[in-house]
Amino acid sequence: MPALAPDLISVFSALPSACVLLSPELIIEAASDSFVAISNQSRADIVGRALADVFPDNPNDPVAHSVADVRAALQQVVASGQPNELPAQLYALADPEHPGQFIEHYWQARHTPVLDEQGRVTHLIQTVVNITAETQAAAQLHDAQVREKAARDAADWQRGELARIFEQAPVAIATYRGPNFVIELANPLVLELWDRTPAQAIGTPLFELLPEITGQGFDDLLNHVMATGENHVAKEMLSTIVRNGQPESVYWDFVYLPLREDDGTITGAMVVATEVSAQVQARQQIQDLNDQLAAVNRALHESNAELLANQEEVLKVQQLLEGNVAERTRQLESALTEAEQHRTALTQQQGLLSQILGQVPAGIATLIGPEHRFSFVNEHYQALSGSRAQLGLTAAEVFPEAVEQGFIGLLDQVYTTGQPFQGRDMPIVLTDPATGQQINRHLDFSYQPLLSDQGQTLGILAFIVDVTDKALAQQQAEALQAQLRGGTQPIH
Repeated sequence: MPALAPDLISVFSALPSACVLLSPELIIEAASDSFVAISNQSRADIVGRALADVFPDNPNDPVAHSVADVRAALQQVVASGQPNELPAQLYALADPEHPGQFIEHYWQARHTPVLDEQGRVTHLIQTVVNITAETQAAAQLHDAQVREKAARDAADWQRGELARIFEQAPVAIATYRGPNFVIELANPLVLELWDRTPAQAIGTPLFELLPEITGQGFDDLLNHVMATGENHVAKEMLSTIVRNGQPESVYWDFVYLPLREDDGTITGAMVVATEVSAQVQARQQIQDLNDQLAAVNRALHESNAELLANQEEVLKVQQLLEGNVAERTRQLESALTEAEQHRTALTQQQGLLSQILGQVPAGIATLIGPEHRFSFVNEHYQALSGSRAQLGLTAAEVFPEAVEQGFIGLLDQVYTTGQPFQGRDMPIVLTDPATGQQINRHLDFSYQPLLSDQGQTLGILAFIVDVTDKALAQQQAEALQAQLRGGTQPIH
């Protein structure tokens, strides 16, 4: 192939586009100044060498194929005499400042044949456009979109998880918005307690939905929470609500929490409540029994006074009665002491209700998968476990003593069948990790399956209330009733 004329090389060098003149054997015969600039090499290092030698594939990339793609495209132009274009090609140019390292570039190439009078290809012109910045920006945009989608998917999963917990929680939960306390969210349990449907409740002001609670102090409490941003915790608060069309007196443990926007503005309130009517009524029953014992003692004293007419007989009867009265008095004092101890223990165990799902007035935990691994526990549950419940551990690892007692089997049953389990006043023996001693407890608890949108069981939501004191109080009430039935008969 004859050498190119110097004036032709000069003209080619001055071309504004980045292009290179190739022989049919793909040897570089001339290059524009723009091409030399983007190649990171000198003209002397380019001209006279094969294109594949000047721009080899990255030896550190085992799947690089740019050299083969470009060679195939150029050979097609030589064979057909027709131009063609290649999409973006990755070129790994040697880094002149760091020998042995490469800098990634993306070029878009067009190949044009130079024909003689007989239509034979005498040369090829490769014109390239450096699209590195655009390609990398597109890749970064794609990566950002992938990350954003992953973040959205994670957020959607978390929202779904919270929604399942909200819907399946065995405590009453509702949220109110605005100065009229319009009901925004209400879980099934609070709707059941209100005796209202979702269609009736959602979007309706609280005191319009439940007019019977107006004037019972709830509006003042909610206004205070909205105005100050302070939580309000109530213990055994009495209220009257309408159930099945009839007014009913109930007792509540509940907490009012302010709802804040991102800027800190308070726009609503949340309530998390548990009905404790049964506990209050049990305590009142004990008090009634104590009053009955006191009445019996008064009657005995009155009988003693009537028998003083006969001193000798009175003395005998008095000695007998004093023994009985002393025993009754001792039993009464013991019962009162135990009742006071019960009230003190109950008061100590009733902690402040705090943030929703973090400090609801019950032990709460979520267990994921068929092995029942802990994914969340609140302070009440952690206290019940003796600080043994660690995230990632299985229920059997945290409570090995509960395996033979059947509680792990109940978890397996709920996870397999998808049916909830309710336990009332169930005895359990727990191990105190600090002392190794066995502790007898009575628990009210529920195992609720956490279901996916397709109804598949993902895990179990455990809500536990320690009712040991209530069980002891019930036992005490039964003992006092037995005592009354066996009490001293009046003396005639």
